[in-house]
Parts: sequence; structure tokens; C-alpha cells
Amino acid sequence: MQQSLTEAYIHEPSILISVNRTYQDGGNDLYKITRGDWVIGKRREKAKYAFTVYRGEILEVFSIHSWEPVTTQNPNQQIRNRWRFTGQVASEMKHYIGQGVRHYRKRGSQSPILYVNC
Repeated sequence: MQQSLTEAYIHEPSILISVNRTYQDGGNDLYKITRGDWVIGKRREKAKYAFTVYRGEILEVFSIHSWEPVTTQNPNQQIRNRWRFTGQVASEMKHYIGQGVRHYRKRGSQSPILYVNC
């Protein structure tokens, strides 16, 4: 990743999804790791696109067709309700790939989910 990326200014209703914990330099399926399973609010319904973001850089953009609920259970036996989207690569959004989105993040934010225009 380059030190100084061109900043992306996203105009479409979108969700930026940070995959810093799951992406390993191209060794993973970007669709699979971007689509979920996320703890995410109702604002998800307004988003048309999901951006895969790794260390502040956009790697891919997917159009969101729908959301489906997913129930997961962690090792502590806690059951959590989460969501995942179904969609496909948004070829009309390729111009965003390689651009930076750090300017959208608030300092200290820990959530991997960030809404833009939703």
C-alpha cells in the first residue's frame, strides 16, 4: 500500500467495511470476507454499495442486492444475531479502487463498519 493515496469522495449510499483483521494480501476471497457476518444496524438497508477497505485503501466495491440474518455462536456459547449481504462486484465503481478513505474515519473508532451517505 502506498503512503499517500488519492482520497476517495464517495457520493453513493455506501458502507465501508474494514477487513484489516481478515485480509492477508490477496490470499482471501474479498467477497466472502466483505459480505459478513456483521453486527450492523438498520442503516444497512439504505446502502447500495459495500466497499472492501484494507488499511485505509479501497480494494473492491460490491453492489448490495439484499441482506440476510445470520446467527453465530462464539466459543463462550454466546449467540449473536448478525447480517451478511448478497451482491456482486460493482464494475461501475472501479474508479474508487486504490483510493484512500482514512479521512472518513473518526479518530479512535474501533468499528469495522462505517456508513457513508446512509
